[in-house]
Amino acid sequence: MAKTIRVRVITNEGQAVADEAVSIRAPGEIGYLGILHNHAPLVTTLRPGMLQWRRPDGDTRTLRIGAGLLEITKNQFTVLTDAVTAEQGTSSA
Repeated sequence: MAKTIRVRVITNEGQAVADEAVSIRAPGEIGYLGILHNHAPLVTTLRPGMLQWRRPDGDTRTLRIGAGLLEITKNQFTVLTDAVTAEQGTSSA
């Protein structure tokens, strides 16, 4: 069984995403961040860009997010952002 990370994306309107991932790519202020299982605890700012994660079944999900904050702790990945837009072309790997 794949080791997973809980993914949550929260906006002013509420929780936009609740999912599981085996890897995550997020738009950090100075470049994209790669997140895997058991990542060190981290709080950082995010710039607008593409948030992408690969699910345990191999599907890849992509969202366009606005500026915000990212927190990762104990395999829980949380994004607080002001905007979320689903991207066309989420695919299966």
